[in-house]
Amino acid sequence: MSENDGRNPGGAGIGGFSADYRDAHPQKPKAERPAPSKSAPKKKNPEHPSGKKRAAKAPEKAAAPVSQKGFSAPLPEAAMENETELDDFLPAGEKDEVEPYLTKWDEEERKSSSPQKAREKRRSGKYRYGLFTGFLVLLLALVGVVFIAVQAGTRIHSAVTDDSKLRAYDKELAVVVAQDPQPFASPDKADPDFVLNAAIWKVMTEHSADYTTYDDIGRTIVPLGDVVDACEELFGPKCALHPKNPATESFYSYDSSKAQFHIALYSLEGIYTPYTESIKKEGDGVVLRVGYIPPTAVTRTPSSVSSSSGKPAPTKYMEYVVKQNETTKKDYVFAVRKAS
Repeated sequence: MSENDGRNPGGAGIGGFSADYRDAHPQKPKAERPAPSKSAPKKKNPEHPSGKKRAAKAPEKAAAPVSQKGFSAPLPEAAMENETELDDFLPAGEKDEVEPYLTKWDEEERKSSSPQKAREKRRSGKYRYGLFTGFLVLLLALVGVVFIAVQAGTRIHSAVTDDSKLRAYDKELAVVVAQDPQPFASPDKADPDFVLNAAIWKVMTEHSADYTTYDDIGRTIVPLGDVVDACEELFGPKCALHPKNPATESFYSYDSSKAQFHIALYSLEGIYTPYTESIKKEGDGVVLRVGYIPPTAVTRTPSSVSSSSGKPAPTKYMEYVVKQNETTKKDYVFAVRKAS
């Protein structure tokens, strides 16, 4: 036996060298299989707690043949394209960690499988919201229209029925109507006794509390100048006052030496009161239609002289021509005439 027989007992050698070259080219270590991604989709198995059906496990393949030189032969394509699932190669612990991600992925896939239904649901919600908003807008618009209509109606009614200006004329004409004057065309043509009486009444009805001086029989002493001022207020700046003692017994007397009037208390029960019904423009003044309310309508039976509309029922009417004093900017009685 040669020396080569001892070194290479398994076969013959040529010139002292072995014919087996496997030791000269050592086999490469197998690469480690990479761990599967946790986000990869996974099918459920019937044995798994999730309840999903598990695909049948593919039969184990035969080990790849090894060549005589120690290299592994490539696997056939049929072996690469198998239906073996990835989780079959994972340990039990890793399968449990991957399972929740796969379940979540399946749920999201089911939700996204019906986009049309989702769009219809969103559309339906938008329609309901739009309907409610439209109804609310219409309701608010209706409320606004009703409010405006009520306000307009109230203002129109107030404008039509507002008689505050007419009632103001009643107050201005009270002392004149109380004298029941005869018609006159201008203040200088009016009855002097009527003018004097009206002026005295105005002083006493408006300023009686301002006078604290009395004569021996308790009559109020009023200066002549105050009566003249009252005459101008009633009948204008051209009013001619003729102070004198009355021809018959009256509620006043005049002391020409002291230019004073001595005025006694008097009753207002037996007089007319004015009720101005209308006003119209005429030249530089206005014409008032004034009704005369008798004393019985005020002191005895007020309801007996009232019309069905609630307004007083005058016993007669007169027209009063009223103008404005350019100096004081106040109205005064310029003329009195019979109502047409």
